[in-house]
Amino acid sequence: MSQSETFATAAHMHVLLRRKTGRVTDTEWMATNAVYATEIVRFAREKADSEGHTDLLPWADKLEAAIPEMGVPVRKPLLQKAQEALRAGQVPGGARPNSAPRAGGFADSVPASGFAESTLNNPGGKPTDGDESDTRYIGRLR
Repeated sequence: MSQSETFATAAHMHVLLRRKTGRVTDTEWMATNAVYATEIVRFAREKADSEGHTDLLPWADKLEAAIPEMGVPVRKPLLQKAQEALRAGQVPGGARPNSAPRAGGFADSVPASGFAESTLNNPGGKPTDGDESDTRYIGRLR
């Protein structure tokens, strides 16, 4: 039985137990914890015998069949693996974050974009003191 089928079985058992017996259960714990699932199966069978809720029996059987698979470790989601790697100081792909700030002001503190500075209306690419026609500059401020 797949993990999603186990969860669906636990959810169905939760609804039946709530409606029939008033018992509130933890669906996620029931689908992942073998001890808790075993106790729920025992409780469902007890209620089926004592109160005549025989519709609980097939679902108790399904849940009991899923119990041996609950001990199988589940793969961690990629995001969780990445968070654990970052906490442990491991950076994937051999990349290392910049540890020392670069000197030279604000422009040097921003990572390079990989694009060349625009040279539109200025073939040399650098402002000149007397070039007021450069549309990239207003009052010599960029």
